Amino acid sequence: MKWSLVISVSVCTALVTASATAELLQEGLFRVEYPKGEERLAATTLKNLEDVITTWRERLDAGTKPIMVHICASPGEFASLAGFSPPSEVGGVAHSEDGIIVLRTPEQLANPKYYKGVVRHELVHVLLARNTDLAHLPRWLNEGIAMHISGEYRWNSTFHVARMYLAERLFSYDELMAQFNLSQRERPFGDLYAQSLSMTAYLYDRLGEDAFWEMIYALREHDFPEALDDVAEMTPGELWDAWHRSLWKVAVIMTVVSGFGVFHVMALLVIVAYMRKRRRNRALLQRWDREEAEDEGFMTVWDLERDSEYPWERDDEGQV
Repeated sequence: MKWSLVISVSVCTALVTASATAELLQEGLFRVEYPKGEERLAATTLKNLEDVITTWRERLDAGTKPIMVHICASPGEFASLAGFSPPSEVGGVAHSEDGIIVLRTPEQLANPKYYKGVVRHELVHVLLARNTDLAHLPRWLNEGIAMHISGEYRWNSTFHVARMYLAERLFSYDELMAQFNLSQRERPFGDLYAQSLSMTAYLYDRLGEDAFWEMIYALREHDFPEALDDVAEMTPGELWDAWHRSLWKVAVIMTVVSGFGVFHVMALLVIVAYMRKRRRNRALLQRWDREEAEDEGFMTVWDLERDSEYPWERDDEGQV
């Protein structure tokens, strides 16, 4: 018997047991079970879930199968329904293919304000399972989409990745895949999740919304490298390289925000302005040189140097 099946059976058994002591709020696809006395929490949770369905119905069809949401009264109940013992920082777990979401109450979270994002995050996992083949969807991208759509950790993630970049501790693509494959379970937000969100946001912006979702739907029948190649004409390694080249701007901004004085900021702006002006002048001179070369029939210095580009030049020219 597969481990995933064992978890599903144990979770369903725990849900039946928990149902005897929980209240129920049911509407549409959603069945929300919650601790007695938490009617207001259940209502706001249901509203949050319905908002996600309404907002993303054109991209992520919820289908017709019910979605069971269990709000746990205690850490022990949360661990029982999750099927393992998650760290205290983990606020929710989704058994995506079974349509089951398990949540801590806001009071059990380090910051109760995180609750709304956790609810959205776990629902997105269920919706992704209903719109693609999870066997073809890399875990980093699955988590990245859930964070991207739910709006979780957006600002913190940007600076987290900038610190990783400056400290040279970013995961290579193979390392990213391997680390997620070590455990299929939810874990606290950290380097893996920050990098996953950053790479997902970069891919989303680079492809544009329509092409991004075209690639996601292609995962119903194709693995990720093939779907990425069909839509973006790049390999996962090339995606990582392009994303990595784009990080220099984020690192510069973080450095400025984290303690540069006025003199340093002005010096930095002068350097950036010089580089932009140099690029524009270089492009103009290159065009003139080539026009002359067409008449005289010889190779110019620009033909030899054209592959010697700097990160900021590739970025400005849309080649990141």
